[in-house]
Amino acid sequence: MNEKRGAWYLLTGLILGLFVGIVLSRWVIPVQYSNTEPYSLRDSDRKIYRAVIAQAYMVEADTNRALARLALLRDANPSEVLIAQAQNLLGSQDNEQQARALALLAAAVNQPSLQITPLVPVPTLLTPTPEHLSTNTPTVETPTRTPVATNTPRPTNTPQATLGAPFVLEEQSIVCEPLPAMPLLQITILNAAGEPVPGMKIEISQPNGGVETFYTGLYPEISRGYADYEMQPGMVYAIRVGDAGQLISNLSIPACDNGSGGSLPGSLKLVFRQP
Repeated sequence: MNEKRGAWYLLTGLILGLFVGIVLSRWVIPVQYSNTEPYSLRDSDRKIYRAVIAQAYMVEADTNRALARLALLRDANPSEVLIAQAQNLLGSQDNEQQARALALLAAAVNQPSLQITPLVPVPTLLTPTPEHLSTNTPTVETPTRTPVATNTPRPTNTPQATLGAPFVLEEQSIVCEPLPAMPLLQITILNAAGEPVPGMKIEISQPNGGVETFYTGLYPEISRGYADYEMQPGMVYAIRVGDAGQLISNLSIPACDNGSGGSLPGSLKLVFRQP
């Protein structure tokens, strides 16, 4: 009887010890990591790490340094991960600049010779406010000067990092064969050497307002410089590639012959290239 009771006591003590140890290590006294390698970070921290690298790249314009930092994460497909992270940020206007930085970094991954213009912060000029000193010495009342209106300095646009020469439309065609399952605006962006450019921002707008942004590179199985947008019936679109690219307007769903005298919606194919 005593031997069996002792065995149960040992088992109960072992279970309690494991439970207490887990509670202490997870919540009471969690393990503090220091000098951790970037590739061992949690997914949320890896996203922050990529964003920091991208922001530094916008300012420094040092492609080799940015790629060396990014390599520490050991991502299997760093370009695709960066573009996907940039695309997820586009829902918030506050994160548009960060999404742009991530997209540029993705472009640098696929094109290490990429040259961008570094982002130069514009210093803010502060006008000192004169202090009003009060004294107890009696003074003769004099007319108060009326403040004179002065010109308030207008805000200036902060220079943005760019990929060089703006992209222009090289080809526009209608896609009817095979008929698409949905009408798409199919966009391919090439650099001056004819190579696809991933991570390039595309803005699409409508006459009644509203601008949407998306990036190339989400479909590497088609092309690293490819992106598409589903068009809606009766809508007319205008698109611009990059920040200073050529504006292409009056884009709508084309009509394709269905072979029996009728028509079906087709797709539009646009190819942009740097001159």
